[in-house]
Amino acid sequence: MGGTGFTELLLLAVIALIVVGPQRLPKIARTAGRLTRQARNAWQGLQSELQAELDADHNRKIMEANRDRAKSEPSADPSSAPDTQADPDRTGDDDGRAG
Repeated sequence: MGGTGFTELLLLAVIALIVVGPQRLPKIARTAGRLTRQARNAWQGLQSELQAELDADHNRKIMEANRDRAKSEPSADPSSAPDTQADPDRTGDDDGRAG
């Protein structure tokens, strides 16, 4: 399914040996390996840059949505805030029992 097996690689190596000769084959193989590595590194760099841009764009959209939502919501009135002071009838117990 599109994969290159051992027999295909062996056939390519034999053809390359016949075409370029045994003296030049190692140099060509090193060059091909270096070019493959450079192409792979360039592709990974491109992918990471694209992902960083997508993340930055996503974060920017979230920040804008939050800012728009904060602008559209009415400001909180301090007099309508719930009373957060402790009940004087309660002791310092955290288990909910009065005492």
